[in-house]
Amino acid sequence: MHDEKGLYPPSDPRGYYAALEVGPLADLAEIKAAYRQKAKYLHPDRNPTADAAEEFMRISEAWRVLRDADRRALYDRVATLPALVRQIDPDAPDPQPLCCARCGRPSAQPRYILFPQVKSFLLKTRRQIKQGIFCRDCADRMAIHASTLTWLQGWWGLTGPWLSLRALISNLKGGIRPRQDNLRVLLYQARAFLAKGDYDLAHALAKQARAFARFPEERARVERLLAQSPPSGRKLKDRWAHGGYAAFIQAFPFVAVLAAIAITTAVVTLHPTTDEVGAAILIQPARAGESRHVAVDLLKVRQAPGDTQPVVALLDRFTPVQVTDTADGGEWARIKTPGGLTGYVPARFLFGGSAHLQKDRWCGEHKGPDPENGDVLSRRTGGEHRLDVTNESSDDVVVRLKTPNGHTVLSFFVGADSTATIDGIPDGVFRVAFATGETFSRACGIYLDNMRAFMVPNAQSFEARPNQNNDLHLALTIPDIGPGPDQAHPFPLDRFLNN
Repeated sequence: MHDEKGLYPPSDPRGYYAALEVGPLADLAEIKAAYRQKAKYLHPDRNPTADAAEEFMRISEAWRVLRDADRRALYDRVATLPALVRQIDPDAPDPQPLCCARCGRPSAQPRYILFPQVKSFLLKTRRQIKQGIFCRDCADRMAIHASTLTWLQGWWGLTGPWLSLRALISNLKGGIRPRQDNLRVLLYQARAFLAKGDYDLAHALAKQARAFARFPEERARVERLLAQSPPSGRKLKDRWAHGGYAAFIQAFPFVAVLAAIAITTAVVTLHPTTDEVGAAILIQPARAGESRHVAVDLLKVRQAPGDTQPVVALLDRFTPVQVTDTADGGEWARIKTPGGLTGYVPARFLFGGSAHLQKDRWCGEHKGPDPENGDVLSRRTGGEHRLDVTNESSDDVVVRLKTPNGHTVLSFFVGADSTATIDGIPDGVFRVAFATGETFSRACGIYLDNMRAFMVPNAQSFEARPNQNNDLHLALTIPDIGPGPDQAHPFPLDRFLNN
């Protein structure tokens, strides 16, 4: 549940949200208010202690990152918020109470919920998912927020009305609550409060977990936890037993749009078979015989259905697969990859439609800020050598150092008419390939438009010889493109992008 240093959870790897005491899903207004409140107390003019000065620098750094939309997006991509619930181990030896993803406070009765929201305009429709572990109050606010945005922005595209109606109904019901994930959350939280000696709360959480336990081994785990936490007689009210005020607020606008449903029916029939999705996780039913593609980074393919089964492979986002069967009521799908590998994956991580089209859209939406000269885009290993790369052309280039068998060791950016110095080059002999194009996407490592790749004819050797220092400093000038022996020649894009 914590990073490699054991300080912060994967959803907040550098502790920026923790420094301001907000959750990863807090909006800018909440973050700003939290920063101002802390800054007033910790400012050196008011609190001259050394600890206050250090804490003030800490919250200032957090505010600098989280107030900027691009910097926050990059930080959240480094975090693993979508994977957080899957990293929860109900049998962890030292469980700590889970906190709400929105308010950041420990939740006595948490739920893992997905709230869909829709934005559309003309021919473009985007369905997003806001997800996380929430307390009841924040879940109600998230449902109202997602529904409000959908009411305002979801109706203005060709397929928007149909997708908006589905999203609004889901949120009206309290969002999408995956069975296995919520069972895992409740069992973990029950054990966390049991470890703190709160038997009443642990017992109540275990009773709530019964509703999500479907199989005998799951029910047995719940019963063991109930037996370990005998209640003292104090009864805890189940805050999720009723719809709450959020359902009433969300129901009001439906009265105003009943007349519009008949008008939009003809438009609804044009709804495509695939959605453009901006979230990392979306639950959709998969059926045998369908062609789908992977919708998350590094999807684990397991030998059999279940999170504890051995992993046989990892699939990249947008990898096409064939669904051959389903298991556990459709929660798991048996797949076959283009290479012939078979195994089981959670069905909710498989999307329909064209993987190529979805990839282009996703890469565009998550492209991030433009790279700057000398930026290292990816690194597989390091070393002690240095390389100066001069780009005398009028085009920016992305340079990749490749091993003789085609694997990418290092990728970096060199601006037009610029020289970049790259440290940390490992030992070895490398081929140099570079690509040009327009609109670079950091998330995908590609140019979105007019991307072309080329290979430098001469290999670069970073091998120290006798009477030489261990750290070499080489220089390379990107050659002109052409058919000559000393010119760069075209290189297949798939081989350039091969990692």
